[in-house]
Amino acid sequence: MTARASTYWPTTPGRAILGDRHVTADGFEETFQVNYLAPFLLTNLLLDTLLASQALVVQTSSNAARLSARVDLDDLDNARNYSPVRAYGNAKLEHVLFTRELHDRYHEQGLSAVAFHPGGVASNFAQTSRSPVGTLFRTPVPRLLFQSPQKAARQLLRFVTPTPEECVVSGAYYENGKPRTLKAPPIGPQLWEATTALLDLNKR
Repeated sequence: MTARASTYWPTTPGRAILGDRHVTADGFEETFQVNYLAPFLLTNLLLDTLLASQALVVQTSSNAARLSARVDLDDLDNARNYSPVRAYGNAKLEHVLFTRELHDRYHEQGLSAVAFHPGGVASNFAQTSRSPVGTLFRTPVPRLLFQSPQKAARQLLRFVTPTPEECVVSGAYYENGKPRTLKAPPIGPQLWEATTALLDLNKR
């Protein structure tokens, strides 16, 4: 795939692994809303523009999508068996499923989509969380072992400004700069419909 006329990547705050289960003023569990619903909503609101510009949508996912996720269509709000790490993993798996659906639904119209895991980053990620991951990020370990934010950002730039030798595979999930097969339930279409219903979006 050649470089697109425009590239768009939804963003989420660094404190994406939270603490106790919290419901926002909008009525959704906070991790689900911040990490998945907000990018889904913004992408759909911009969809006509993205299609017109034949954009590449880049989702920042995580290997938590395969390590700590178990998406339940009947419990998207994480009301049952909540944990901060599982809620985060679910949202990142939902990103991957959303990416595949964007590809399946709109690639023939010129839209491309990828999701990627940037790797461990020495940042303020999860520092406010009372989860074990938050405990880890409040120690010096991440800054000793993980990559800098600048180095992690170069992985994003690989999708934004690919070299002529690089081929970005639309619909794929990337780890370590390469597409990775992610075992996930085939619930992308159902997740899309459930999400549009939660957000009261007109079905496209």
